[in-house]
This record gives sequence, structure tokens and C-alpha cells, in this order.
Amino acid sequence: MSQQNDSTEAKRIDDTEATLSADEVKSYLRLHPELLANDPDLISALVPPSQSTGRNVLDMQHFMIGRLQNQVRMLRDIQSDLIEASSLNSIAREQVHAAALRLLDARSFEHLIEYVTTPDGLARVLGVRASTVCIETASGVSGIGIRGVRVLEPGGVDRILGPGERCRLSAHVRGSRGLYGNLAEDIHSEALVRLDFSPASPPGLLALGGFDPEQFHPDQAVDLLEFLADVVERCVRQWLDLPPAR
Repeated sequence: MSQQNDSTEAKRIDDTEATLSADEVKSYLRLHPELLANDPDLISALVPPSQSTGRNVLDMQHFMIGRLQNQVRMLRDIQSDLIEASSLNSIAREQVHAAALRLLDARSFEHLIEYVTTPDGLARVLGVRASTVCIETASGVSGIGIRGVRVLEPGGVDRILGPGERCRLSAHVRGSRGLYGNLAEDIHSEALVRLDFSPASPPGLLALGGFDPEQFHPDQAVDLLEFLADVVERCVRQWLDLPPAR
């Protein structure tokens, strides 16, 4: 049955070819000049004749060569984008690893918080404008620094990130004074990461604010940010002798 169908299809194609003259094909192409431009497979299937067959053949070869050159340029652009993205990822990884080592080197809890929250500490290593740690308290007072830690009202972390969410990256934002204090006006993008210190303590938030509106954006990967938050959590637990969160 399959062989019969194949024979029928081949006969139909032969009949179609027999009914189309060269002039009809030319007329169709003149009425549909975009056909070749929009069908790269058809272009690839064409057999370019020699240059000696006439001016029109030279024009066709020029078109085919131009199309191939455009494809080469497109592939070069893609390669350049991949190299740039790889380089940026490498730089970000080195920054986060350097920051993690500094966190582990903290001499006390106060020194740890100072490193995380001052512009010359974690913010400088990560290349951001501001870095802060926030924690929920039962007082409901927001925006007051306690030993360098900023205070959020109960449920503030879920309100900012969304219930159960770990991270939120945003571009083109207006910095919050509750998170960044007097640096808020310099913040135009941000990365926010939940901190789960312990079942015995309220949740917290690591806030990184960038001066560049595109420094953080929702399409970025968050694995390095989550790793950094994990290190901060462990350091806080170690200095405050808290039980593990998980």
C-alpha cells in the first residue's frame, strides 16, 4: 500500500512539473519576489550556474552571497553575545565568592553586620550602591537601624517578596528608604533575597541596591544570590548560636 502511495505521489509531481513551463515559473517568481528571500531552504537547494551565463546570473549569485554574509554576521553577533554573557557571569561569580570569604572571616557578629551593611563592605565587593540586612520585629516599627540591621513590620518579608518567594530582582525602581535609608535616592534597581535564620527567629531580607537601572532585572539567574544569602544565614546562626532553619 505504501509503495502504491509513493508511486502516485511521484506521478503527481511529474505531472505538475510537466504542466509548468519555464516561462510560467519566471512569471510566478516575478509576481512573488519575496519567495526566495523568505525561503532559505529553497535558496540552499538552488544550483548556482557559472558566472559566464549572463548578467542575471551574476545578480542571483550576488543575492545568494549576500544572504550567506548576513547569516555569518548573525552568527558572529550571537557568538559575541555569548562571550559577553559568559564573561559577566564569571565576574559575578568571582565577586560573590570573594564576598563569601569575607563573611566567613568576620571576627564577631557586630563585624559581620558592619561588613554587610556599610558601603565599603559587601556593597563594594559586589559592585552595588547599597547592601542592607532587614529583619521582622513584633514592634511594627520600620526603617530604624538596630546594630546596623533595618527593621520590618511582621509579615514584611512576604509583603515585599511575595508569600514563600525566595528572591525578587527588579529594574528601574525607586529605592525604598525603609530598606536603604539615606541611600534610597541612589537606588534604581535591586535584588532582594529572603533570609531564613532559624525556626526560633523571624525571617529577614538581604537587599542589594544598584545605581544602574539595569544592574538587576527579572531575567537574571538567582543562583549566586541564593548562595550568598545562604552564607549570610549560616554566619548569623554561628555567631548567635541559633538552630538550623532546615
